[in-house]
Amino acid sequence: MTEQAIDYRDCDRLIWEEELADFVPDRILDAHIHCYWHSNHPDPAGGGRPEDTLETLNSWAEVLYPGRRMQYLILGTPYPGTDVARHVESVRQEIQGVPGIRHNRMVTPACRLEDIQRDLQNPQFVGLKPYRSYSVTGDIAQCRIHEFLPHEQLELANQHGWWVTMHLSRFDGCADKHNLDDLEEYTTRRYPNIRWILAHCARSFTYWPIRTAVERLRDMPNIHYDTSAVTDIRPYVTLLTREDPGRIFWGSDGVGAAFFHGHYAALGRAWQHFDADLAGLQFPHCDGRPILSVYEQLMALKFAVEVAGLSREQVEGIFWKNAATALGIGEDEGGANGR
Repeated sequence: MTEQAIDYRDCDRLIWEEELADFVPDRILDAHIHCYWHSNHPDPAGGGRPEDTLETLNSWAEVLYPGRRMQYLILGTPYPGTDVARHVESVRQEIQGVPGIRHNRMVTPACRLEDIQRDLQNPQFVGLKPYRSYSVTGDIAQCRIHEFLPHEQLELANQHGWWVTMHLSRFDGCADKHNLDDLEEYTTRRYPNIRWILAHCARSFTYWPIRTAVERLRDMPNIHYDTSAVTDIRPYVTLLTREDPGRIFWGSDGVGAAFFHGHYAALGRAWQHFDADLAGLQFPHCDGRPILSVYEQLMALKFAVEVAGLSREQVEGIFWKNAATALGIGEDEGGANGR
């Protein structure tokens, strides 16, 4: 894959060289990234979604984070119509024997426990990736955790101490009373051995959900957060100043959800994906141009780090050591970019 195909522009390069190169550490573990193959979808064109292989991820990394050593927690991709079993097998074949990579298996309520348990015997498979679009209620906006990650799967994950990467549903995300009550019950009483990664800063793309929820979340054991796709500085400031920075993992949500020119716009308590290339924008008052959303994310995190007064060691923890230690990825496991 060429740099031109990746659509990396001069405006992106400028931001990296002048704003980010001195901030991003030499080692990165992206704890929220996806692979996808057309062969796992009934539509030969994969429903219009581009293919993202491990080669794709590494090609992007070489351009986005030049010279950095990459490792990944690859998540199951819950794209509508995907054949779950074929997708799981594709990931297994793609990452088999590749050092520095772990995987959270896509699960739906229809998945059989024996199939999940068989797949999780693979040492590179460390947890589950459910998604709200598979809710048994049919309501992807207001479903509760157990409606798309059923209790029998939660019990299995608890039995084995697996990870769960959770994209919370419900309009208020982590601030929702049901979500908070459920997470408190699961982490402290019912499923105390599950280790949770609450994706997208606990699905807080604006200041309000995490600001509302953080006092309860920080008292729950086995809760971690990934930073994926959040481009507003305010959720980061709240997490870095009112949570333990050691529970925060860098994640990009690449490729499709973060490697476009634009960002996730915060509009009061609402938020919306904003692709600048589709907006017909004019720039009569400035020379700057929209940059990749993942760079917007890095900029927001950088400024939040400055506000919170984090040490360099804590920054390196967010980008690599926190997740690597938690997931059991050794420093000697290698990584992409030939380092």
